[in-house]
Amino acid sequence: MNPQVADTKAVVESSGARRRLSFGLIGLIVLGVTLIATAHVAVHAKRIEVAIALGKEERAFRELTLQRRHLEIEIGMLKDPARIIAIARDQLGMRPPAPVDIHGVGVVDQGSHTGGKPR
Repeated sequence: MNPQVADTKAVVESSGARRRLSFGLIGLIVLGVTLIATAHVAVHAKRIEVAIALGKEERAFRELTLQRRHLEIEIGMLKDPARIIAIARDQLGMRPPAPVDIHGVGVVDQGSHTGGKPR
């Protein structure tokens, strides 16, 4: 074999191996970039999903807070002494007792400060 032909054959084989190596390296780089891009899209989609859920929960919180305020106002109106007196007088027929209707259960002797006895 001619020494020039052997050198040419070695150069051709060397460039073929380099070409396969560069195609493999490019393939790995493309695969890595694809995986990173897919992960980025998945994280972004999850972030949007969480933001939507947060918005729903905030809306529910505002509605419940508003309902609580209305109920506190209603409780205040129901506890109003004037309203309770009106219901007792008008619906239940309750009146303050007349002085003659007040009877003492036991009267304590006012003169003695030690152990007064009922009369």
